[in-house]
Amino acid sequence: MNIGFIGAGKVGCSFGHYLKQQDLPIVGYYSRSKSSSFYAANLTRSSPLNFDELVKKSDYIFITTPDDVISNIWNQMLKYDLEGKFIFHMSGCLSSSVFTGYKDKNAHCYSLHPLYSFAGKNSSNLKNTIFSIEGENIEKIKPLLQKANINYFVIEEENKPLYHASAVFVSNYIVSLAKIAENLLIKCGLNKSQCVNGIYPLMESTINNIKESGIDNSLTGPIVRGDIHTVEKHLDNLDEYYEIYKSLGTIALEIAKVQKNLSNDTICELQKILRGDCNEKDYIDI
Repeated sequence: MNIGFIGAGKVGCSFGHYLKQQDLPIVGYYSRSKSSSFYAANLTRSSPLNFDELVKKSDYIFITTPDDVISNIWNQMLKYDLEGKFIFHMSGCLSSSVFTGYKDKNAHCYSLHPLYSFAGKNSSNLKNTIFSIEGENIEKIKPLLQKANINYFVIEEENKPLYHASAVFVSNYIVSLAKIAENLLIKCGLNKSQCVNGIYPLMESTINNIKESGIDNSLTGPIVRGDIHTVEKHLDNLDEYYEIYKSLGTIALEIAKVQKNLSNDTICELQKILRGDCNEKDYIDI
C-alpha cells in the first residue's frame, strides 16, 4: 500500500500527517507549488514528486485540490495505467461521479470527506472525526479505513450537496454568526479582543450542551422562555440583521415546540412577531 497526494494544502497536509501517524506509508506529494510539496513531504517524511511519479508510484491517490480543479486532475490521470488503483477526492459537495470512465480504466474511485474544519496544514487531530464515504464497492476500501482508524458513514451520491451544506452551516456560518455578534458588541463599545473573550465562552458552552444533551435540549434564551417583549426589543434595535434574526428565531421556535414548555398563545404571538402570521398548525399538544 503506497499512498500519494495530489494537492498539498490544509486538507492534503493534515490528512497525510494523520495517516502517517497511523503508520500508513506516504510516498509523496504533487502540487503546482513546489514549496507546498516540499512542506507536505517534510511533514509526512515522504517525497515531493512530479505528477508522473506520483501517479505511477501510488496505489492509493488522494486528490485534495479545490473542487473546480478535480475534473482537470482526473483528465490528466486518465492518460495513465490506473488498473487496480484506488482514487479518492476529498470534496464535501462533489461525488465520485466526477471520475468519468474510471471503470474502463479498472480503477476504484470514491469521495471521502471529513466533517472537520482545517485551520492549518498540520491539523492532524482527526481521531474523533467522522468521515463520509461515497462510491461503489465500499467493501474494497474497508481495509484502508480500518488501518487508518477512520470512523465513517456511507452517503449516497445525490445527498452530497445537502450533506456539505449542513457542514457549511455549522463550520462556516457559525463564524458569520460570531461576526454578527462582534459587530453588535462593537456598537456597544467593546473592542475586538473583548468581543472574542465574551463570545467564545458562550459558543463553547452551547457546543458542550449540544454534545451532552443533544440539539433539541440545548436551546436557551428568550424564544424557549417565551419572552415576547424581549424578542420585540431585539427586533426594534436590529437594522441589517433584522431578517436574519427572524429567520433564526423561527427555527428556534420550532425547537422550543419540541420542548413543550410554551403555551399555544405564546407560540402564536412569537410566530406573529417572527413570521407575520399564526394558524392552528403551529400549535402543539400540551
